[in-house]
Amino acid sequence: MRFISLLFMLSLLGGCAQLTPRGQMSLLQVTPVSEQYEFELLPTGMQGSPSLRDHVIEVSGGKSFYKGYSLEDGHGSLMVQLRTYIVKSTQGEGFFYPVIELFDRNNKRIDIVRPQLRFTQISAEGRYAVVPLQLNPDIASFVIRTEPKLYGQEASYTKQHQGASWSYSVSPFTKRHAASYLALGEVELLTPDVGHTSPFEKLSGPFWGFSLQKGSHKLASGKDYLPDLTLGGGPNFSFGYAFGIPGRPGASVRSSVGASYYSVTDSSGKGHRQQGFTGDLLWVESNQVSSLGFGITFNSGLSYHYDGSTTEYKNNWGPKLVLEIRGAMGVSLGVQASWLEFEDQFGNKTNSDQLGFYIARFY
Repeated sequence: MRFISLLFMLSLLGGCAQLTPRGQMSLLQVTPVSEQYEFELLPTGMQGSPSLRDHVIEVSGGKSFYKGYSLEDGHGSLMVQLRTYIVKSTQGEGFFYPVIELFDRNNKRIDIVRPQLRFTQISAEGRYAVVPLQLNPDIASFVIRTEPKLYGQEASYTKQHQGASWSYSVSPFTKRHAASYLALGEVELLTPDVGHTSPFEKLSGPFWGFSLQKGSHKLASGKDYLPDLTLGGGPNFSFGYAFGIPGRPGASVRSSVGASYYSVTDSSGKGHRQQGFTGDLLWVESNQVSSLGFGITFNSGLSYHYDGSTTEYKNNWGPKLVLEIRGAMGVSLGVQASWLEFEDQFGNKTNSDQLGFYIARFY
């Protein structure tokens, strides 16, 4: 019988990402129950799932999946961040409601945290709520679990301001979205790297950006208060991906490609148009509120069209510097500068350094 239960559990684990609420409850019943909480050392620089499905505990109201972490002796005050995501399926939306138990060195429970969830953050994985956990020196371990008494109850959440929990209230002017409480769900844990007290936001993932820059060499003046057309300047829309650097929680490498297009009509009524493709490769150092990046920028296929004639520019590259302020929900505002020399098809070289601003939406 134990062997059959084990096979059943393994089959459920293989498709755990697609588990229905009923499948989660089935897995909950066949997973062995711990007599007491089991702990493992809290990893540093973690940005991933705490794998709640590996352990089950019997608590008031029934069984719950859980994950226990212990902290190193003599640790200082540090902050970790727990995220719980809205999970969408054919059965509807749902989320895992996290309950956190805190213990001292004598394994005595100090506190139980039942957070008020606000699903105000958006990432590539979907909408999520953040639960910050302040771990003072007197805390030796903590457990992440849920409330078994919530199983089968109807939940709801709002996308702004207030959120959902097992004892919650929302503004009557805010639309509620139907959801269900899950025995398992998509949960992510962020921990500080060595030498840091707080985790950084995720630095890996896709992003898009919109920039507007001006070159130092003017090609044409626009009438009716339109910005001038400058060599290499104008609006640009790009897509990219950022790669976090192992062991450096505030560092990432950003790569992106984009396209630019801009046209103006001068005072004589003649049209001017410039278009081309761009690319960036940047090393970015970040703190909790801002980022500084440096690297190289590329231009390819740049062409300038005026009065039936076309000037083609060769591929070029140059150094680039960015400075940005990191805002809420992954939105950043920044300024950028690059130093470029352009060469046309006739061999004429023109310096046109770029200065501009951008808005980017990350992860």
